[in-house]
Amino acid sequence: MRAATRNRRRRSAAAALSVVTLGASLLYAPTSAAADGAVASITLGEVNQESGLRQIEQGDGTTAPVTVGGRNARRTVQTSAPAQHMYFQVDDTIAFNGAYVACLMVDYFDEGGATFRVQYDSTTSAYAGTGSVNRTGSNTWKTAGFELMDARFSNRENGGADFRVEAGTTGVTFSSVKLTIVQDDGVTPPCAAADPDPEPTPIRWRLKYDEPFNKKIRTEASPWVLDDYSDPVDDYNDDNGDLYRLQLGPEFDASMATMRTYRQETEFGKDGWLTASLSTRESGGRVDDSYTDTAERPSISTEKLDTVGAVANITVPHYTGGAIIRNTEPLPKYYRIEYELKTLDFGGLRNGSLFYDGKYNGYKLGECKTFYPWVSNPNDIDPADPCATRSVREDSNEAYNAFHFMSILDFPAMPRNLAMYHWHRKVLMDQFSPAPSRNTNGYDVCNPQTGVKYPWDQSNKTTVNMLYFTGSLGQSQTFVTSCDRRPVSGVQKSAVELQPELMPHKDYAFAIERTPEGYTLEVSGVFKNVPGKQTYRYTRGFIDDDAGVIGANVPIFHYNVDAEEYNGQFNTSHRASGAFGSKTWDNQWPAGSAYPDYFVIGEPYTNVGEGQARIDNIRLYVPKD
Repeated sequence: MRAATRNRRRRSAAAALSVVTLGASLLYAPTSAAADGAVASITLGEVNQESGLRQIEQGDGTTAPVTVGGRNARRTVQTSAPAQHMYFQVDDTIAFNGAYVACLMVDYFDEGGATFRVQYDSTTSAYAGTGSVNRTGSNTWKTAGFELMDARFSNRENGGADFRVEAGTTGVTFSSVKLTIVQDDGVTPPCAAADPDPEPTPIRWRLKYDEPFNKKIRTEASPWVLDDYSDPVDDYNDDNGDLYRLQLGPEFDASMATMRTYRQETEFGKDGWLTASLSTRESGGRVDDSYTDTAERPSISTEKLDTVGAVANITVPHYTGGAIIRNTEPLPKYYRIEYELKTLDFGGLRNGSLFYDGKYNGYKLGECKTFYPWVSNPNDIDPADPCATRSVREDSNEAYNAFHFMSILDFPAMPRNLAMYHWHRKVLMDQFSPAPSRNTNGYDVCNPQTGVKYPWDQSNKTTVNMLYFTGSLGQSQTFVTSCDRRPVSGVQKSAVELQPELMPHKDYAFAIERTPEGYTLEVSGVFKNVPGKQTYRYTRGFIDDDAGVIGANVPIFHYNVDAEEYNGQFNTSHRASGAFGSKTWDNQWPAGSAYPDYFVIGEPYTNVGEGQARIDNIRLYVPKD
């Protein structure tokens, strides 16, 4: 599908695309589409009310009428079969023995915590499966939507049915089912076409803060402070976290004893609304030392850039340093944060090569650069020799360089180790440039002009990834592009390819919005394969209430910026095990918790990443009163 652009199908700045969740995915599409086909429905109860859709009682599909939550309904009954089912047949005058695209909507009673899914007669199987709906035990009526992209409806399931609901041994209760046949345009999700939601009223924004970097950031007035790890973000995988002791044993503490972390934070901008946060490592002049030689320390400074004017220069000359800009105080509940990227040098190809300016994929050549000491394999660490650990630059299956164009985290960020950041992200736009030694099979880049992806290895390796982090522990990542009808989980799927050679004469703008509809990611600029300047926006709701990317009721991690937005339904514990024991962390998302938003721009990792970027005009917008 095509994302909305400034030059094509542009809508309001607040809602260029709408969001619908169904099937096994979160979907993005224009809201103007309408269903072109027939509708079949049924209201379930002691006596079913049929309109082109019939419920079939047979064998492993036995049901009983019930009244629950103020509605008449039918509930599956356990038979001798291992799973409970509810079967349905579509009237042959509506659909029979064809190739149909359809939206199936079901009203279900949300009890217990088990899942259910739909199996339908498709062009490839009589029992093709959809994504699962995860029930949350709210004891309320909810609606789930399933997209059927290849339905055949030839009555090939048990009892001559066309589809069935499979509910395991716990069963499921339905009050109604509605099937809509749609004319697929290759763009609009079936359920968006069948039952389009009204487009939300755009938020009217007012500018609260604008940082043009005309004044010097006085980082030299801020001291470098030793971090003794007495106030960690968590005790799981923060720099001194217990996870590493479980995995590495005494080797981890021995390694940590050979180094010290220094941090520097400087507030700047009107009311001190921004913070420049730096981190560096001291290890007695060893190869991983980025503190002793002041030239190796990370920095954030202002400068004049030819043809552009004042900018902020974010520089990380050594991979054990980190440099980010973030908000000092929590962001408001609803906001738009944006800025302009003027130059970028954190890896990728230049003139077709990873070797340029005496560097390789953005890293200086010469001494070793490794993930030490935050690794998972005790065979991958020697406390006295950082070079014994896997390389971040080359010759390892994890080597890469990266830059956070913008992310939203659940804590006031300082640069930390790589793994720690992965447990605190909500949404992210980044550049991720693996070295050739890393397996990039399946990595793709979207060509928004054609709607077709091409292999990432055929790009200049300077692409934009746009991700949402889902689930109760935030470790499931989904990529959004205009080439996909839905987000894609798994390996990297880049939304666009940048053209660094055009910078700074042509820049790129990044923005994140938080509105009542969810989080919106936005990137603008002149991208490869696309004529002129374009803007791509993607929105996802805080909770995927239907059968989404992973399943129904899947949240964006720690989405609640205040306690009123969340009732504790996703609380869980986490258990980690390693060669040296195991430990459980309880209440990872309890009721009453709140996770205010903090944006990050820069290079936040203190064991990977090297380079320089220049940015300008960070702006914070809030809703007009």
